Amino acid sequence: MGTITLKRASNKDQQQWKTQEYHGKQIHVCTAPRVDKNEALPGHGQQWDFKVKITENGAGPAAQARASAESDPESFYSTQAVTEDLGFSKGRELVEGL
Repeated sequence: MGTITLKRASNKDQQQWKTQEYHGKQIHVCTAPRVDKNEALPGHGQQWDFKVKITENGAGPAAQARASAESDPESFYSTQAVTEDLGFSKGRELVEGL
């Protein structure tokens, strides 16, 4: 399984971390278009990736993560909204595993 590299955006287009509170922790998700598209994947349109970080409540995304994960490079995430939802789902799994 490869690693995920989120595309660098200009300051104007900088991707932002989105945050949800869950069971006293914060889930932070950042999505971005996939840099190295996997041409072997079925599907059409843009491929997206996510990174997710779990921090203490109120700590923010720049804080030391209690847990973290990245999207699966072998899966096709077709829109930013779908990718973000999957990131938060993964984040809830991580929180429940702490």
